Amino acid sequence: MDAQLYATLDKAWKSTCRVLFGQEIGELKRYEEWLAGQAPILSKRKSYVSGKEVILAKNGYAKNARFISAEEVAQNKSYALSINDIKDIDSISAALAEKCEYAGNRFLGNSSNVEHADIVMNSHFVNSSTNIEESMYVDSSFMVRRNSKYIFGAGYCGQSEFLVRVVGTFNSKRCFESYFIPDSSDLYFCDSCFGSHDLLFCFGQRSTSYRIGNLQLPKEKYLGLKQKILAEVVQELQKEGRFPTLLEIAGSSKEAATGLEIEEDDIPTNMAPIEKGFAFTYKLLFKKEPLGIEQYEKWLSKNAMELVPEKTVLGGTVYCPRNIPYFSKVPKGRMASFSQMLAIGKKSLSQEEVQTLSSIKKHIGKISYFTPELYDGENANYIASPLVYHGTNVYKTYDITYGDNAGVCLLALNSKYVYGCYRVLESQFSFKCYNSLYLNRCLELDSCNKCSDSYFCHNCEGLVDCMFCFNMKGKRFAIGNTDLQREKYAQIKEMLLKQMGEELEKKKELKWDIYSIGAMQ
Repeated sequence: MDAQLYATLDKAWKSTCRVLFGQEIGELKRYEEWLAGQAPILSKRKSYVSGKEVILAKNGYAKNARFISAEEVAQNKSYALSINDIKDIDSISAALAEKCEYAGNRFLGNSSNVEHADIVMNSHFVNSSTNIEESMYVDSSFMVRRNSKYIFGAGYCGQSEFLVRVVGTFNSKRCFESYFIPDSSDLYFCDSCFGSHDLLFCFGQRSTSYRIGNLQLPKEKYLGLKQKILAEVVQELQKEGRFPTLLEIAGSSKEAATGLEIEEDDIPTNMAPIEKGFAFTYKLLFKKEPLGIEQYEKWLSKNAMELVPEKTVLGGTVYCPRNIPYFSKVPKGRMASFSQMLAIGKKSLSQEEVQTLSSIKKHIGKISYFTPELYDGENANYIASPLVYHGTNVYKTYDITYGDNAGVCLLALNSKYVYGCYRVLESQFSFKCYNSLYLNRCLELDSCNKCSDSYFCHNCEGLVDCMFCFNMKGKRFAIGNTDLQREKYAQIKEMLLKQMGEELEKKKELKWDIYSIGAMQ
């Protein structure tokens, strides 16, 4: 890491530790491996131009594709494909493999002091991270946005400050080793606690404060025990350079929850409106009528979202996304549903059991369960979708926020009629798009912005009616980075869409995707 960047992040790390623990615990470099454990492993390639390391926000690209660093991109580079090169998709792929370049190390907008990162927008002092937007002082983190700062080993969060090893939150401050804790502050070792403050080792809480092991305490008693327990945590951090995760602590406890009274909600569902939205979008893109959405799930889930069914220890099934490492580490027998977590939240350890860190670790199994589910806001008709916040007509999607009509997606934010997508924002009527925003009627777009009626494009902005373009900006009627007359473009587009439609009708999937279309065969 650059010396200036490291010095700034190390200073921010020490400030964060003073805020969380009341003291510094040592230099950042000693804890970097431990901090990185929360984030997906960084995808790294080499620039074929310079040999420079290229960081990619998503690890879906073919191994034999050509990569360059963002500063090496020649914007709007013409590939000058011939009519014979674009007679069908296989020919296009063959031509692209000799010319196209996938870009990484993308630091966009007003960003500065960024290293070992990709898709960083309007952010400053960022290291070893991906998908960072409008934030600063971020290290070993992922999917951080909306003016967050002092973020270390954290992810899937927004509008937050002073987080260390936290996954899944919005509008939170001063939190450590916790998961899914929106609108909260001063939480340590907590899971599924919303709108709360001043909690240690708590689970399934809603709008509570001054609790340890879910046990309500007087403020003064809580603060005294907190100081004592965190002193032990600091001591081990300084000695070992890490501290056991909440998942590890829960997994080591031999105790379990008993006597729970669970009220599972019986929510009516209906596949008909989901099928209707899917069919409408499919027809927009391919000019053909589809079969049911379930027929295309394998295709839609590739590069996007795969939900894995998990049995809960208390009965029932939940669905966990493979894409977020946290869920794969939940100890066996510790998975719960949203309703089960609310019931667990009503249980607590005893006065005697919360007096020391060792006692808490021993007995935490009585309440330490984890859930991939979160339901809040005005929701309707969601099926096998674990995280829905103001969402309607949702099928096998993880995290739809202020959206409707989505299927087999991970993070469809303020979007509608999107299917098979991975982290799309403010988009609509699109299939299989990734790390993109402001899309309309698009298929297989990766890392694109403000594009419409476009297919198979990478690292592009402001495209209208374009296909198979790389590193392009402000273009219209282009195929394979080659400008065409409007009438010729329309003719070739119709032919290519016919080919795609027939292939989908026969195989329920397409041979090519944006991650493979430009690779040497």
